[in-house]
Amino acid sequence: MSYSRNRTAFTLVELLVVIGIIAILIAILLPAMQRANVQAKSTVCKSNLRVLGQMVRIYEGTNRGFLFPVGEKVDDPRPSSTTGFRYLTLGTNVAPHLRWPAVMFFKDLPATRQDLPYDAAAFPGDVDNDPLTFPAGPFTPRVLMCPADYEPLEAHSYIVNQHLADAGIKAGSRRFGNLNSTEVIVAGEKVTTTGDYYMEKSPPPAVWSEYDRIVEPARHGIRLGSNFLYFDGHVDTVLPNKAKTGVDPWDPIPDAPSTP
Repeated sequence: MSYSRNRTAFTLVELLVVIGIIAILIAILLPAMQRANVQAKSTVCKSNLRVLGQMVRIYEGTNRGFLFPVGEKVDDPRPSSTTGFRYLTLGTNVAPHLRWPAVMFFKDLPATRQDLPYDAAAFPGDVDNDPLTFPAGPFTPRVLMCPADYEPLEAHSYIVNQHLADAGIKAGSRRFGNLNSTEVIVAGEKVTTTGDYYMEKSPPPAVWSEYDRIVEPARHGIRLGSNFLYFDGHVDTVLPNKAKTGVDPWDPIPDAPSTP
């Protein structure tokens, strides 16, 4: 007596064909998924910068038109100075609870907080600052962290444009040289491994070394660049050379494109 059986198993050839098809589909879909992931992170980053832009508007309304917190006003003898003065910054030169994110986002924090996770009197200053002993995370809102920026130093991804303060630019200003409010940068993305909080000039003779050291050129891809907040409140993704044009219209960064 003979029995018929229904074949239920794959042959080796059929299995290899299925595996090949799956590999091809993965090869086709993976780049698209990666692009979507990059775009999603860039979108969140733009949203973060828009929130920062809203905080700028709130801050300038109650702080004599200043766009963001700065320190004491001092004389500036550098040849590149456009005003003869500059403002000290509130970055790694002061303890984390006194830096601009804390001042801007946590109302009255510098004056009222008593339960600091460190001894503020022992803060050594910029040179010997230890992020583990003096953590910035508790005083930095999560909105200042770009999702594409993995574990940035000093717990923040964005820096503000100190050139505006040094040039005397406040809310309502229109003194932008050949630029307009849609082209002047207020804040941008910083290099992950630097702890800086401001875009500013370094002392002579390397007056412009700060930009290339601090500003992240291409966080969202070499074809796109990084995200920047502009004076009129909009946020855009631009390449580094274009960004250079909007950082300091009064003393343009070398190699920045000229503006007609």
